[in-house]
Amino acid sequence: MSPGLVRTLRIRSKRRPGGLGTLASAFGDAGASLGEIQTIRIGHNTTLRDFQLLLDDEDHLAAVLDAIKPLEGCEVVEVIDTVERLHRGGKIRMRSRVAFSGVSDLSAATLPGMKQVAQAVADDPSRVTLYSAVARTVAVVTDGSGVTGLNQVEPAAALPVVEAKCALLAHFAGLSGLPLCLDIDTEDRFVETLVALAPSYGAIVVESVSAPRGPRVAQRLAERLRIPIFHEGADGPAIVGLATIINAVRFVGRSFGDVVIGQIGLGTAGGAIARLVMKHQGKPVLGEDFHPGSVSRHVAQGGRASSIEEIMSACDVVVMNTGAPGLIKPSQVREGQVILALSEPRPEIEPFDALLAGAAFAADGRAISTASAFPGVLLGSLAVQASTIDDGMRIAAALAMAGLAEGHDLVPGPLQPGIHAEIAAAVARAAVQRGVARVVVDNALLVAAVFQELIADERLLPLRD
Repeated sequence: MSPGLVRTLRIRSKRRPGGLGTLASAFGDAGASLGEIQTIRIGHNTTLRDFQLLLDDEDHLAAVLDAIKPLEGCEVVEVIDTVERLHRGGKIRMRSRVAFSGVSDLSAATLPGMKQVAQAVADDPSRVTLYSAVARTVAVVTDGSGVTGLNQVEPAAALPVVEAKCALLAHFAGLSGLPLCLDIDTEDRFVETLVALAPSYGAIVVESVSAPRGPRVAQRLAERLRIPIFHEGADGPAIVGLATIINAVRFVGRSFGDVVIGQIGLGTAGGAIARLVMKHQGKPVLGEDFHPGSVSRHVAQGGRASSIEEIMSACDVVVMNTGAPGLIKPSQVREGQVILALSEPRPEIEPFDALLAGAAFAADGRAISTASAFPGVLLGSLAVQASTIDDGMRIAAALAMAGLAEGHDLVPGPLQPGIHAEIAAAVARAAVQRGVARVVVDNALLVAAVFQELIADERLLPLRD
């Protein structure tokens, strides 16, 4: 889910049995999603706690505060703007990997030392991965045209978005993100600019670029550059979506190969999910979209044009990415169906309503996070210097994610220990098997333990025997 507002309420309450439960109930009654609860101080008569809330907007916050006022012994001490505090000063910075503890280090890193390695790269351009940070550097690029919840913004306004992706790459995959917000007015200039800058990075993430420019830019870059190109608007949802469907089908005791799958909404995310599902399952997905071009593209990729009515009546699994809250009525749900209503911030049908109507399993976008996918996919691709990210690598990432989910989770959360190394290893193995790896790597190195070392920056990229 992508809430409109994240706020932390610092509340002082009298110590008494059931006090915390009363507060939690008040939040729920006001429609707020409760995140982390942190105890700040326990006194003799009172307790001071921070409650993180996911809200729709400022009016929703006001309604929550009104719901707390009547509670005896509860006082809102402070409303903390968690987002503003986290983003202040930016989320990334560059650090030197060299200690510069003496004159010799300075001379080796600059003149006369740097002349030696510059000449070595000039003589053999492949040495750039050995003598620079390019093998660990990912350009995260946007033009500000497709920021979630805001749509078109000035490129500079998208910097917090691309910085967040860079921070996740650093934290989860040990990679250096290069945030690029391009003030570009045409698709051709967008592509040519990134091609011209290509010697500076080993992979690209296309982020927050509106359709149809985003998918086209990603495709054109993949054709021009022999490096991994990850389109966050398509690849993230496709990988996580496939993993979600695999586990949802497993939860209800069905075989993935046997179920009939329908996709309502064939835009960038929905279309990508349907395409990857068909690649893995080998059967057509029934697809519906109000835009004829999206349906035509779906059919060209092997899907079958359908309607909402047919999908709801004929499909065992229904996936929805329409951006239309309340699109599906409970009366349309068929007994035993799997319902995945993934639009944000509000789903096409609430999971609770779908289950009451007879669905065997139902979930919304709050159950999954695309942040679980891209760090490992990029690390695995760069580790074997893949010339592309192809469908085999995407499917390998999805299968790894599905297998790593714990309990009744559909997919692992990005904070689950070890998942990014596991996904990276699976992607790297797939790249080698499919012949798109540009380095020779022993299979013994393509395991999670080695990728955990890569994340800790204890091995050079790309991997070498």
